[in-house]
Amino acid sequence: MAAPPVSASEPPPAIAAPAPTDNRDVIEIVGTRPGQTFKIDRRTYEVKQTPNSAQKDTYQLLRGLPAVTIGPDDTINLLGTPNVTVQVDGRSTQTDLHNLRGSDIERIEIVTNPSAQYSAQGTGGIINLVLRKKRSDGVSGSASIEGSTIGRAEDFASLKHKRGKVTYEFETRAIAGRQTQTRYHKLRSVEPVADGPATLNTEDGSSTYDQAGVLVHPKVTYDIDARTNLAAEVFAGETRAIPDNKRLFRGLTPDFESFSVRERTRETGPFLGFAVALDHKGKVEGETLKASAHIYTAFGNHARTDARFDNGDSFAIERRNASSYSEAKVDWEHPLGKNRILSTGASWNGDHYRRRYAFETNGVTGSLGPDTADRFNGTRTILAAYATFQQPIGKWTVMPGLRVERGSWHISSPGRPDSGRSRTNFFPTLHVEHALTKTLQMTLSYSKRIDRPDLETLQPYPIAESALAIRQGNPDLRDQSTDSFEINLHYRRKSLDAGVILYDREIDDVWSSIYATNLAGANVFTTINAGHQRDRGAEFDIAIPLLKRVKLNGSVNLFDSRAPIDLGVDGIRHHSTFRYTTNATLEWNGPQRGKRPGDVAQLQIQTQSPSRDFQFDQRATHWITWTYTHSFTPTFSMTATAQNVLTPVHNRHRLEAPLVQEDYDSRRSPEFRIKLLKSFGKH
Repeated sequence: MAAPPVSASEPPPAIAAPAPTDNRDVIEIVGTRPGQTFKIDRRTYEVKQTPNSAQKDTYQLLRGLPAVTIGPDDTINLLGTPNVTVQVDGRSTQTDLHNLRGSDIERIEIVTNPSAQYSAQGTGGIINLVLRKKRSDGVSGSASIEGSTIGRAEDFASLKHKRGKVTYEFETRAIAGRQTQTRYHKLRSVEPVADGPATLNTEDGSSTYDQAGVLVHPKVTYDIDARTNLAAEVFAGETRAIPDNKRLFRGLTPDFESFSVRERTRETGPFLGFAVALDHKGKVEGETLKASAHIYTAFGNHARTDARFDNGDSFAIERRNASSYSEAKVDWEHPLGKNRILSTGASWNGDHYRRRYAFETNGVTGSLGPDTADRFNGTRTILAAYATFQQPIGKWTVMPGLRVERGSWHISSPGRPDSGRSRTNFFPTLHVEHALTKTLQMTLSYSKRIDRPDLETLQPYPIAESALAIRQGNPDLRDQSTDSFEINLHYRRKSLDAGVILYDREIDDVWSSIYATNLAGANVFTTINAGHQRDRGAEFDIAIPLLKRVKLNGSVNLFDSRAPIDLGVDGIRHHSTFRYTTNATLEWNGPQRGKRPGDVAQLQIQTQSPSRDFQFDQRATHWITWTYTHSFTPTFSMTATAQNVLTPVHNRHRLEAPLVQEDYDSRRSPEFRIKLLKSFGKH
């Protein structure tokens, strides 16, 4: 449970005033103030200051935007793709988005194909939340409490006091209780040798995840002058978690002896972070200089898993981790005239990860290996610089960019050879925009991206995960790189907002999980580079009012994926798969009653077709999420959320690995949440 790095203020948005009859809470920015320019690598949406929008949290706002899909566990997808980076005021954050409301957010920027201004890490796109700045003196804040039918409780409080040139802020968050609850069933077939007789067994289990934690987050902002401010903040806290798994294994063939096991883990993790940021607005309209630095450390993290079998045998897994992350960056944006912008910047990132691992048994068979103690130290640094230049050429607007990143990592482990790599990568980008008509805009874009494995994936030794599962690290794992091409057609006229995005993503050295068995029958899995993958597709999205107070936001993603498939002894071949995802959000905004905001209801329906991965066949899934917000007074509201209630969410897949086949079906428990929110003061 970490806090976000420091955020700096943004220049005021370029907005076009909506027509009086437009009752949407989030509208796309389609105009600029005289002399002001905007960048063409993003679609920007203004959060209107209406009573209905002010009481919505971030997820409710995002459900109303094209290209954005919110999963049943609050995962965010862009163009049907995960690994989305969420930023607040242009910087990555771990803030709980449920605690940011429409009254806090000024605008939302959607970046599906990032320019060189952004880190090359990640291929899922970027969502940037630009916060409102408190401009008048006084005290404001909010407090909320949320409870869940599965046993979770969460408290959040924020306080902001502006007095002259100084703004004081303080946030605190506490969570306790059950976070998730799942049941699952597996049918497993294992062949000791190729084409030999198979050993069959089933696994029925239930898992829960209980967590308790607290976060405190003070921040001070000082206005040096009318155009410059300096901010400093601290975030600190601790989390305690207890994952609990109960498993029953039944043998379907005589060579597998049935047994049951309970695995209970206790985790503790204190953390501490510091951040400073300088934000300066130049004399030229739109010119900004931003500099920031922050450090985050998780020290003394300890996790111990104790497993006990029904025959009295047991094993224990102990992990002691320490990690730190540091970043320093500077960005300069300078308009050179009408629709001409020069942007440059540089950054440095450093990671350090240290782990001690121990495994010990008491009478357990050798499926997980002998008693062992291992440790490793890992470091990674990334030094980057970029430049983009946006300028009009006739009726077109062009923004080329180039980012250079020097990445290095090193891992050492006693008794094993050190491993590491240093490499300089160039990441060119190009965005081209052209207005086909007054209501139809076209954007063409290209970017080169990279995914670097985390240090834990690169560890050089195996670790036990559960009674029959071992994860093997892979220090030889290479980065996977992506060339991303997009054609974006966006149509907006009055209250109709529609778009089509055609895209092609070519991925080299794509990561895949590969499964095998050891001589004792345990599953051993690791991450490898499987080869080249091509994803081509299109997204069609629309946002339109259906009735006076009802609007619909819907999208359909169509994918044609050509990916490597593991055929065992026959090697790897590429397999073409057509798949799709759909998302529809129906929203009703009730009438305002005096000063009291109207009620807000949302119903989101999502589907995902079957798909094929390296060794996995993923079954189709669908889910429904329902939220309803009611305001008792202008400053006191209640939000109810139902997930997995009307239609339980199943996660089904089939593993097809050499010597191992497994059918898996899990089901998350239905959940109903109630949140009470009280705010005060002028935000």
